[in-house]
Amino acid sequence: MKKVLVLVLALVMVSAVFVGCGQKVEEPAAEESKPAAEESVAAETSEEPAEPAEPAGDKEIVLGLSVDQLFESRVAVNDAIKAEAEKNGAKVEEVVADGDAQNQNAQIETLINMQVDAILVCAVDLNTIETALMKAEKAGIPVIAYDRDLPASGAKDCFIGPDSVSDGLIAGQRMVEQLKGREGKIVVLELLGALNDQNGIDRSAGFNQAFKEGLPDAEIIQMPTDWSSDKALAACQNAFQANPDIAAVYAPTDTQIPSIESVLTDLGKLKKVGEEGHVVVVGINGSLDGYKSTLAGTCDGFVVMACQKTGEVAVQKALALINGEEVEDEVLAGDLYTPDDVEANKDKIWGAKGQ
Repeated sequence: MKKVLVLVLALVMVSAVFVGCGQKVEEPAAEESKPAAEESVAAETSEEPAEPAEPAGDKEIVLGLSVDQLFESRVAVNDAIKAEAEKNGAKVEEVVADGDAQNQNAQIETLINMQVDAILVCAVDLNTIETALMKAEKAGIPVIAYDRDLPASGAKDCFIGPDSVSDGLIAGQRMVEQLKGREGKIVVLELLGALNDQNGIDRSAGFNQAFKEGLPDAEIIQMPTDWSSDKALAACQNAFQANPDIAAVYAPTDTQIPSIESVLTDLGKLKKVGEEGHVVVVGINGSLDGYKSTLAGTCDGFVVMACQKTGEVAVQKALALINGEEVEDEVLAGDLYTPDDVEANKDKIWGAKGQ
């Protein structure tokens, strides 16, 4: 049996020799047998151009816009945001919290689930929405605070909005200028914005700084309004009842000026700038109310916020962050207009455009 196996193996070996001599065995193609390292070098040195990457612009950029509530100046900023986004080929998904911080928190989470590319937020409250903002950071979504800063937030990438300390300082300096030279004790009513709003806090700080530097002996009575015109009306009525000789009233938003003037009218104290018995009125914002009163000469001046530029820069910073660029906070000081120059600068006042 062993002899038979030896014979079979011998025949097989002879057959293989004849095949090797009479037939060429094909080797694998060169590229199939190259090691991975050689393939990489070949790709880098090849004269054929590499396939271009898909342009980033092919994907539509979506910006989430989380709004605290809608009122004149906020709408002006939001309109500028939408216009700048459209100019850059981006889409805006807007949600409005209607002054409800918990609602805003949920709305931001909705924007995160929609996988927006960046979130622009004007917060109802400085602290309540931090939970949602941290989720945005975890999801890799840049957060841009606009108009109202979030100084304590760990998720905010940048802030763009008014320099509220400067705005309050400018308004206060105008009031000090109008009050200087008056005899006797000077009593000033300072209406306060919302006490949980950094803009209201900073405007008050700037306003009081102006008096410390220019009229330190003046008595300043502070009354909160939460930005409400109705509360401003009640505050003025109560303040003048307790202090009939109030010489000036500061409005943290010039939308409260009609309420102030209503009280002054009832008391027979609404006089034009320069007239005897005139009560000095100064405000901040840039609304049509402020424009009309300043134009009429019953308001001594108002500081106009840069609403359009705020919206435009907010979008520009969002797009830069999406592209992986570094950005910095940017604050914009407002401009003061008085009865002497308000009409000539009408086109620069966001609330008066188109009137």
